[in-house]
Amino acid sequence: MRAAGAPVARPPAAGRHLGWAYADRAGFLAAAAEFLAEGRAAGERLWLVGDDLPAVDGVVPMPIHELYPPGTVVDPAGQVETYAAATEAALADGYAGLRVVADATPLVRTAAQLEAFASYEHQVDRYMADHPFSAMCGYDRRLLDRAAVADLACMHARHNVVEVAFRLHGAPGTGDVALSGELDVTGSAILARALDRAAPPVVDGELVVDASSLDFVDHRSLLQLAGYARDRGATAVLRTPLPAAARLVGLLRVPGIRVEAA
Repeated sequence: MRAAGAPVARPPAAGRHLGWAYADRAGFLAAAAEFLAEGRAAGERLWLVGDDLPAVDGVVPMPIHELYPPGTVVDPAGQVETYAAATEAALADGYAGLRVVADATPLVRTAAQLEAFASYEHQVDRYMADHPFSAMCGYDRRLLDRAAVADLACMHARHNVVEVAFRLHGAPGTGDVALSGELDVTGSAILARALDRAAPPVVDGELVVDASSLDFVDHRSLLQLAGYARDRGATAVLRTPLPAAARLVGLLRVPGIRVEAA
């Protein structure tokens, strides 16, 4: 398995959703400055959200505790609506879109917060897939355990967490769920939690997975996807250019999954 080091780019028109785990505040601020500078060059409205942050690239921060009281459990759909409205407002004011850097660590400290926020991360990624909204979500490794960091990272189209080799995100233009990177046994527990939180839609008895950017999948992951779909009364449809995926499904006669060339 290849290491999932540097974030893997998404098509430019699809928007950008970057998960950034850090143990060094200076490193996070440097990455935030680069992310915001890209947005400024593109003519986007810029927001910076987080407690005890300095201004970055001339953007004055909004303290997160003023927006979310301590212990807040976010409403995933409501939070997406908030950013959708802010994006529309930015467009109406003549900007090319909205770009946000947020240190979301205070919003994922408890189990209930993590569950809700991980679901929100996927829902907002689906929105970003087709709208001019981009976000960089910071998570402090010093305050979160490894499992929490992994669970949050995988819900981003791009991330910097080398322990997590895959991403579960929205597919531009289709509304389908997408899987990118590499799927193998090392990520099976993380994938199981990610699928439950993302709750991909079943349409006409099919759960379609856009795997056009999937670089590797093993037989255990195929069985896992098939089992997840079967539990929801559906057939998993994996759309991927990987010839090995179709060969494995045929060889092992995996029920509940169909592989289509992407």
